[in-house]
Amino acid sequence: MKVPHLLRIVYISVTLWLFLTTGNLYAQNWTISGTVVDAVGNPISGVDLDLIDPLSPATVIPITGDTTAIDGSFLISINTTIAAGNYLLQFEPITAHLPDEIDINLTGDLNIGSHALASGWLISGTVVNTAGAPVSGVDIDIRADQAGWLDLVGDNTNSLGEFSVAIPAIIDEYRITFADTALDAAVFPIEEDLGLLFGSTDMGIVEMPIAHTLTGLVVDEDGVPLPGIDMNLYDSAGVTVEIFNDDTNLQGAFSVVVPEGIFTVRHRDVNPIPGIERVNHEFADLSIFSNLDLGTIVMPMGYHVQGTVAGSAGELIAGADFDAKYAATGLPIYISSDTTDVTGSFDLLLPEGNIILEVDPPLTGPVRVSRQIQLSIAPVSPVSIGQIILDDGVTVSGSFSDSLGNPVPGVDVEFYLFDTGLIYETLHENGNQAGNFSANVHTNDYNLTFTPPASSGLGPFFMENVECYSARNLGTLVLSPAATMSGNVTSTGVGLDGILITAVDMATGSTPPWGTTTTHSGGVYSLALTEGIWSVTATAPPGTGLTDLTELNLTVSQGTTLNFDFPNLAPAITNLACTFDDPETILSWTNGAAYDWISITRNGLPLTTIAGDQLTYTDPMPGSGAMQYSVTGNVLGVNSPEAICDLTIPLPFIRCDADLGGNITISDAINVLSYLFASFATTCTDAMDCNDSGAINIADPVMLLNFLFGTGPLPSAPYPNAGQDPTPDNLDCN
Repeated sequence: MKVPHLLRIVYISVTLWLFLTTGNLYAQNWTISGTVVDAVGNPISGVDLDLIDPLSPATVIPITGDTTAIDGSFLISINTTIAAGNYLLQFEPITAHLPDEIDINLTGDLNIGSHALASGWLISGTVVNTAGAPVSGVDIDIRADQAGWLDLVGDNTNSLGEFSVAIPAIIDEYRITFADTALDAAVFPIEEDLGLLFGSTDMGIVEMPIAHTLTGLVVDEDGVPLPGIDMNLYDSAGVTVEIFNDDTNLQGAFSVVVPEGIFTVRHRDVNPIPGIERVNHEFADLSIFSNLDLGTIVMPMGYHVQGTVAGSAGELIAGADFDAKYAATGLPIYISSDTTDVTGSFDLLLPEGNIILEVDPPLTGPVRVSRQIQLSIAPVSPVSIGQIILDDGVTVSGSFSDSLGNPVPGVDVEFYLFDTGLIYETLHENGNQAGNFSANVHTNDYNLTFTPPASSGLGPFFMENVECYSARNLGTLVLSPAATMSGNVTSTGVGLDGILITAVDMATGSTPPWGTTTTHSGGVYSLALTEGIWSVTATAPPGTGLTDLTELNLTVSQGTTLNFDFPNLAPAITNLACTFDDPETILSWTNGAAYDWISITRNGLPLTTIAGDQLTYTDPMPGSGAMQYSVTGNVLGVNSPEAICDLTIPLPFIRCDADLGGNITISDAINVLSYLFASFATTCTDAMDCNDSGAINIADPVMLLNFLFGTGPLPSAPYPNAGQDPTPDNLDCN
């Protein structure tokens, strides 16, 4: 067989060609050996070795045996086919020695002999976030005061958040930075001062703030994106927090990593175009506890508004502070230069439109009252609004605590004019986080209300007729726990709507604004009070003549129930009279109270409902026969006793129509004769009285016959239509 021999020839030919064109290639069996020692020759164990192709430094050359043994020796096996040539051999110790690298030329197995690493110092520690969780992949950089930034190896935290980097053993001042370089950073960069180092340093636990990303878009008033807008971050003390990559891009968009917490975020144009100034935008006290999209931020054109601020005597005021907001939305407008100068002058950059401008006096000096002004800003710059006067005032102050002496923060404070009860608009009067409040007001008498946050579980407090003609410190106001009192108001078992309920605080003798209500939905009421002793009154409706019902010195706690039951609230109607005046029945009476309405029935059936102040009623179609009318007054749904009257209304008849047949015939004359001389019975003797004499006798049938045969006069009324007898007599028709 010649084939194997032929294959050998082909292999040798290919190998020779490769050697001539690219250099020798070797199988995966080269080794690199040697020993790593320190400056005095002691072995260094645990050193990690890497083989790097300088022409492709990002490509990892797979090797094994890449860690020094306890005696400092190593034997590396190259696990791939590589070309002969120059390579870098890197040394990364885990001890206090500096990393290093050397150039080597590989053409086969290589022993580098003994390689010494310079001594250094280890900077180590563990990085966690503010929640205590370890953070991996944090990049670490160290800067020496004299040498500048150091080249570090292994300068990222591991999966446990641990790091250990070596630096030259040189006494110097050092600073160290920690940064999460991931696209979606989980922690915010920090820098710490290591101070003057004399050796290895274990930093222990290094805490990095949890980070979130703020995104959004900044545009002008026409919606055009604004590039190059700078974002600033300020903590609760107004200190600037350093952030990075915080300008908008060419599309006006921003994406900025910030620490977790509550911060003020401000966007400003740091490189304005000449003649075009934009109003800065601010998010005050923004809660950042997750990634936030701040949406579209509008930075409109600004126009200069100028003027001066003076006191009531015309003295110019330096240090007066300005705030502004949009009148339509109440959204704040950030003002960069917001205080008056030493001459009392101001120059504010405000947007076009309707603006509410607030002017506050300086914190020191005479007491003056803050003021709000409504402005309509035109696209003109600059414009003068003249002089703003801040009146002299007095300071009313105090503090809030619970019954245990703990301060109560965030209490809402309101002033009301004592003589009118109208609210007096104040600024910055509410309690702060320490439970203190202070307000500058005009001299006057005021009622004051203090309402703590609902979450505090405390109820409001009321002070009546507080005289404020000089500085008033109200001291510590102790707020009691909130208590809800409820109940029902009834009369003879019926719930009464619209009853006034009034609660008086026995400690102060005053009724607070929240101490009154009216019943609704069947007599139900509820009052939000505070725990304590109260006097509660249910006021009877006007006109009933009933006395108010009062519960004195009632101990009120959460869930207290208090019911009131009035006697009959609707006194009876009196002097009811019923009169028939053909064809109507007229009712008249005297009211016993101021009724809400009056109900009238006839023979037990509802007839009508009329206004409660009426004293008469006319029934236009009463009918005939026995009638019984009842009249009932009603107050708040409760009826008075019935007033009743009876009468009999005669039956309508035609005179001479003795049998009530509806017309007059000869039979009617016979019936009258039968009534006179026989036993004909009738219920309408009035119809038989043909001559309307008031009595029935022989003259009545004679007149009827004469009428029928055309020789006598027409019958008297009622004729020819049925009706009532217009002539009073003792005859009737039932």
